[in-house]
Amino acid sequence: MLNKKRLFWSALMIIFIGINIYMLFHNLGKGFLIQTDEAYHATNAYEMLKQDNWVLNTYRYASDYFNSKPPLCLDLMILSYKIFGVSAFAARFPSALFGLITCIVIVAFLLHEKKIYAAAFFPMIFATCRPFFAFHMYRAAEMDSLFNLFFVIAMIALYKMRSNPSFMYVYGLSLGLAFMCKGPHASLIFFIGLLYIPKIREAFSSVKRVVISVILAAIIPLAWMIKRYMIDGFKLLNALFMGEVVSRVADSEKAANLPFITYFTSGTFIILAALTVLTVIFARINSSDSDEKGPQTIKSFLSDNYLYIIWIVVPIVFFAFTDYLTWYAYTSYIATSILSCILADYCITKAGKEKIVTKSVVSVILLVISLFYIVPAIKIDINLAGTGGNPVDQFTADLIEFKEKYGDEYNGTRAYLISNFNINTAVTDHWEPQYVAPAEMYVDLIPIDGTVECFLNDKDSIIIVDKELWDEYSSVLTGHVILYDNSYLIFSNEMY
Repeated sequence: MLNKKRLFWSALMIIFIGINIYMLFHNLGKGFLIQTDEAYHATNAYEMLKQDNWVLNTYRYASDYFNSKPPLCLDLMILSYKIFGVSAFAARFPSALFGLITCIVIVAFLLHEKKIYAAAFFPMIFATCRPFFAFHMYRAAEMDSLFNLFFVIAMIALYKMRSNPSFMYVYGLSLGLAFMCKGPHASLIFFIGLLYIPKIREAFSSVKRVVISVILAAIIPLAWMIKRYMIDGFKLLNALFMGEVVSRVADSEKAANLPFITYFTSGTFIILAALTVLTVIFARINSSDSDEKGPQTIKSFLSDNYLYIIWIVVPIVFFAFTDYLTWYAYTSYIATSILSCILADYCITKAGKEKIVTKSVVSVILLVISLFYIVPAIKIDINLAGTGGNPVDQFTADLIEFKEKYGDEYNGTRAYLISNFNINTAVTDHWEPQYVAPAEMYVDLIPIDGTVECFLNDKDSIIIVDKELWDEYSSVLTGHVILYDNSYLIFSNEMY
């Protein structure tokens, strides 16, 4: 009977891990590299690959102080380019891979804690967080996926430190590696650790253990900082600690309640709320069979899962009052997913006394709510990825065809751009990151900002013109050799 039980729950877990794999990797390379961060990072990694440089990130072949994050994630993109070739798929592959590893690590942790129901439900609940698969996380050339993996490992290490203080070493190393992904954002791991000290006081009984953990946390970041200081002094370090994030906080015009609203309307929170209601109902139904008083049971549950509660709260509160970028709080959604599956396990085993009715009701309700969020994500975000006819999708496809037609003939050529799909619609002669990435990655062009007049005075250059703007520039470009004609026109400076 026990084997049949394990077989069913193991099958449920494997099925949803499979669904997660589909959501992570299907159509991963489709669609353009989106404006600013993703396009920036993919370009950074490409230029670092070309220059055989693993430390100094550049953008348009100049030191990049906009993307001031440490280079660990970029280095992994470089490895992906080496394995798969330079492409959007390769740029995004590390994020998708670390998303899968995150899911598996958490499942393994729950199984180790002998929470078979929690382990079975986690991949299902994990898949309900649509933003993970739609924007800035597991299907994007970003830093967030690996950062959150190290965040998860650090939190698991904190939890395990209650019974095994040696996990402090894992916590320290994870904190340092998280810093190497997103810099000061890793301070959240430290703040949560401080709030969790009452549960792990024994781990601090050894000065040697604390010192070694601090060294593990600091050694890689310090080595990188020293190397960067040798290259450009305090310029990068100033941008890292006082630049991008500080300017965003100062310039933020969004309401502080935005992260709260986003969180409390998310599928992950709704699942947690539904499970809370179910637990209360089943606890009342089975109260006559209970050996514990309700308040004591609740107190025990909250005490045992205190880590997940502060893990949820701290990032949301922190970013609500320091930044408007809601994806910075994605780690709270991971924590909510873990707490939800643990609550489901508790609902079945404690409140519901492992009765078949409890298992059935919890499973069906979780499945219905989860599919409500998973199915649209698959249909819209996954299956339709890259099929929207976006002008930058067309631009990317045109450059890939151009490369197939001419091979390496135009590698290193200076290129001007006249486009109709810019963030600043008043400017048509500027290379925004979403255009720079495919131009460099697929054709190895050198993007140059400038007008048509600049192109005409630059003998060995080419110009790429959005076909919708042809009428505006036809009078000055007619007679120039058309190298390529599709959604975009590509001209050389040679005349017919």
